[in-house]
Amino acid sequence: MNIATVIERWADRYPDREALVCGDRRATYQEFEQRVERAAGIVANLNIAKGDRVAMLMDNSIEFLEVYFALSRLGVWCVPLNTRLTTDELTYFLNHSQATGVVYDIAHEPAIRSCAPRCRALVHFISVGGWEWREALDYDTAAPAGGTATGLGANEADLDDVQAIMYTSGSTSQPKGAMLTNANWLWNAMVMNTTLSPENLRVNACAVPLFHTAGVQTNTFPTLSVGGKVVVIPTAGGFDAAVLARAIATEKVRFVYMAPTMWTAVSKLENLDNYDFESLSLPLASGGVVPGTTVRRLGEVLKEPLLYAYGLTEAAPLVSVLTRDDAMKYPGSVGKPVITVDVRIVDDDDREVPVGDVGEIIVSGPNVFRGYFNNPDATSQGLRDGWLHTGDLGRFDDDRALYFVDRKKDMIKSGGQNVYAAEVEEVLTQHSDVMQAAIIGLPDEKWSEVVTAIVVLRPGSATGQRELIEHCRARMASYKKPQRMIFVEELPTLATGKVDKVTLRRIYKPEQPK
Repeated sequence: MNIATVIERWADRYPDREALVCGDRRATYQEFEQRVERAAGIVANLNIAKGDRVAMLMDNSIEFLEVYFALSRLGVWCVPLNTRLTTDELTYFLNHSQATGVVYDIAHEPAIRSCAPRCRALVHFISVGGWEWREALDYDTAAPAGGTATGLGANEADLDDVQAIMYTSGSTSQPKGAMLTNANWLWNAMVMNTTLSPENLRVNACAVPLFHTAGVQTNTFPTLSVGGKVVVIPTAGGFDAAVLARAIATEKVRFVYMAPTMWTAVSKLENLDNYDFESLSLPLASGGVVPGTTVRRLGEVLKEPLLYAYGLTEAAPLVSVLTRDDAMKYPGSVGKPVITVDVRIVDDDDREVPVGDVGEIIVSGPNVFRGYFNNPDATSQGLRDGWLHTGDLGRFDDDRALYFVDRKKDMIKSGGQNVYAAEVEEVLTQHSDVMQAAIIGLPDEKWSEVVTAIVVLRPGSATGQRELIEHCRARMASYKKPQRMIFVEELPTLATGKVDKVTLRRIYKPEQPK
């Protein structure tokens, strides 16, 4: 059994039930399964075998999911790649993963043609949505051997087989390829449905990129695993909050998971009160601090409170989630660990810290990844004694509700004191004029690092640095307040919607004396 088996089973049981919607296109489970089988036959006909790697450079579409599950059926390792990568970055990932094939949208063909001569193992090219390059196969017109994947290795993959290499975002270091198995994904889908209820997940709108863990494995697969409907929101032109809002109303969407910046975009929609969010029973956020202005505005229009989750790619990804029942009990938390996951908070020597103290979050369970592809050193550092060391800082309260504090590498050491960026960001965004804020540490001769706030103000606001620093001083210890403040119109983000702090540090790092 593998994750593609789920599609096959639902197609057999409820062939006419709707599975996918994308724009004006719709597919039942039977149609989806037939398309997956066709795609598997195309790949198998190229003599791409179980254990080979095939990269995917595709924006959100029905074809993305067809190819993704087709590769899974064959036991071919999927390597979804960020469509915003430069050609040099793409070349690195294609070489590092040793991909023998790549499936790409026609819009990304120039990038693939640029990479191809520098990619040692890459020999198969499949173009989706058009065909121009003679070296490539046209996905839309190609015929699989025998017409289907039957007898061509379909369903060879098993639970313990690696299903995907998911490259981390690289927000703190060189990206690494996390190897995730079919079992990892199935455990995650099961625990999401157990914790959040199948009814809440029955209709999902996926607006985050499918190439990211949050796309297929947080949004899409948990819904497909219960025979639900996934509304795929195209991403080629960037996130469009109005498209999502209309889809929620039209398709009666119940579940949406997004990063804070995306929820902020929804909150800023013109005529927000005119959109119908009545069906939305599970609005979920993760990946950063949701500004107070966003929470307040969404609270005026959403039927349910905005809930929070904590997870990471290497944990496939869910570790904890704040349910509706716990939202009032544990404000500010990311909920309790899900039932299949063990979580500990430890110091630098892996000794458990007292309740309430901050330490590194480490995780164990059937959701934890196999290791980093072709990177034994990173694997031995990240997986120790059966525990995934997340590099995230957190704390437990007396009821074992988990509170995310910060990334270890985002923690600022200023004047001998530890300052947690996420804490300062949360306080800053409580100000009614602050739309977004990112806290970084910049080198300083006196303080080692100076707490620096990069702030996006509400349009038309006249609020200045002095007022915001006083706002922080009144709500936290003085050493934590920003010592420097920079006002910008927008913050750089990764494709997942998270703030790109690597870019911020590079832009604002003081010039070194020559």
